[in-house]
Amino acid sequence: MKKLIIYIFLLQASLFFTGCEDYLNMKESALFTSEQVFKDPTNFQKFVDDIYTYYHYWPGDWACQSFGGLGRIAYSSFEGASDLAEASRAVAGTNASFNLGNWSPSAYGAQVELIWPWTGSYAAIRRCNVVLEKADSVPGLSVGAINGYKSQALFARAFFYFELIKRYGGVPYLTKSLKETEDMNLPREPYDTCVAKIVRDLDAALPNLPQASAQAAVDFGRPTVGAALALKAKVLLYAASPLNTEPYEINIGDRSPDLYMTEVPNTPAEIQQKWIEAARAAYEVIKLEDQGECALADSAHYKNIFYQSNVTDVKNKETLFSRVDGPFQFSGGKALMGWVGFSDVGASKGYGGSAGTYPTQNLVDMYEMADGTIPITGYNADGSPIVNPASGYDDQNMWKNRDPRLKLTVLCNQDQWQDRPVQIWFYKNNPTISGSEMKDAQDYTTTGYLCKKMWSEDLRQGGVASVYMNWIWFRYTDVLLWYAEAMDQAFGPNADGLGNGRTASWALNRVRNRMNPKYPNMRDLVTSDKNYFLERLMNERAIEFVYEEQRWWDVIRYKKGVDIFNKPVYGVRIYSPTTSPTPSTTFEINRRKIENRVFYDYMHKYPIPYAEVEKSSKLKQNPGW
Repeated sequence: MKKLIIYIFLLQASLFFTGCEDYLNMKESALFTSEQVFKDPTNFQKFVDDIYTYYHYWPGDWACQSFGGLGRIAYSSFEGASDLAEASRAVAGTNASFNLGNWSPSAYGAQVELIWPWTGSYAAIRRCNVVLEKADSVPGLSVGAINGYKSQALFARAFFYFELIKRYGGVPYLTKSLKETEDMNLPREPYDTCVAKIVRDLDAALPNLPQASAQAAVDFGRPTVGAALALKAKVLLYAASPLNTEPYEINIGDRSPDLYMTEVPNTPAEIQQKWIEAARAAYEVIKLEDQGECALADSAHYKNIFYQSNVTDVKNKETLFSRVDGPFQFSGGKALMGWVGFSDVGASKGYGGSAGTYPTQNLVDMYEMADGTIPITGYNADGSPIVNPASGYDDQNMWKNRDPRLKLTVLCNQDQWQDRPVQIWFYKNNPTISGSEMKDAQDYTTTGYLCKKMWSEDLRQGGVASVYMNWIWFRYTDVLLWYAEAMDQAFGPNADGLGNGRTASWALNRVRNRMNPKYPNMRDLVTSDKNYFLERLMNERAIEFVYEEQRWWDVIRYKKGVDIFNKPVYGVRIYSPTTSPTPSTTFEINRRKIENRVFYDYMHKYPIPYAEVEKSSKLKQNPGW
């Protein structure tokens, strides 16, 4: 992987200095002749490796991440489009586009998510198709090398098609590289057809992919058997979800329905069968744990899933597929990973940087008490919480005795960080005076919280420590929760519908209890109500995968965007009651509304880029756009 990282970084530098031109849309002779690329095994390997740059950067802007990475939308996290986070940057990113319903594909920030996935994915897919067409004719390659290259290309093609269909629905599915003389006026294929083709590609790749245990450390980041099985499970899970099985009817006014893409809804029996297929696919990954190929990270190593100080330590059994970046020191981390505009305290004003995206009170409220009790059962009309008195929750001590993942994810006022307490407060009698991390200004936290999850405490201003970041697409925790969801939807929480002794409850409770190893089963969810089980499972997914770009898609695929995203997000205002230069040891915590969010029903599917629709008479738009 080290060689792969170096190659990717060199390519990124060349993109920056050449104006970010799309490498795959250039003629091959602009860089190498076909003879140089496809008649030389070393150059062909580089051609294959270039696929990995499309996991990293979109072709539109070198500074924006494609999949994974905190600063991918104008230096704000895409989590800021969901209810879990808020961006402070009013001029770009999620705050200026998604949160306000300003989904103009031409708006800076929005195009990163609405346009570049289309152009970037198809550029990557073309390269995959070329690899599949040319690999057999490259001289000097062994059969094993040819099959390995093809398997990487098949996996990547499946990966990028999934990124397309989860955003846009069914798309044109190309399995060959088109020439300029060929017909480019292609129709969209049905969603289920695309799913079947993605699964076919993954099944074809599997025989020639290595097990994780057999993969060399330098190849960490390339697909394995576990990665392919995980992607297959996720594809099938999304295919079973309501967005892709139930009617999707949007009022298009007096415009012709012939211009819009429609899908045939599934019958209840077909939907149940899809959930069963998703559960079976997830179980294929679970069986890898029995073989020692993957595992849950324990509580002592939870944070190290995401970063390590040494590249050889980044590989871990929880990670099934990821992209490794680094090494980064404090300033380099800010510049290259978006932390210059991010909420990690290492990049907050009080610690020598500038922050940009922060956890919301909505997220904080989702964390249960340490024993699994739900502290907040709902909200009043004014946004104030309805407290479960049996939980022992107190709004003035809201961060105490909570699920330990809260303090591994969110930095709260007075939490210890880099040898001193975090200061996120105002003087009550003189709000112009505040703690070092708190001002009413851009680049300071707007919610009263900072993000801890993705920043190593070793990275500090003026320090020499460095880290390698592990941006994860699939990890084993994800698979267990996919299995729990699919089994619950197909059979209910406690039925052994596949006959393997592993129920939906078994999978969910493994995740819920792993942070409390001294008290096994203390946080078990015990219920026979499949809807309540799903509700708690989605809450579990929200807190487990925050800042991993999961929440947005979980809400979207259940068509809950209007219910969840079309509401206010909240934060806290923290006051020190003292008037002396030294803040009090006790603080007053007040909830406050940060922003009214906007989300409309037609936004559950993205618009096909307008330029593409204008070029093709057969390419139908999604309803509502």
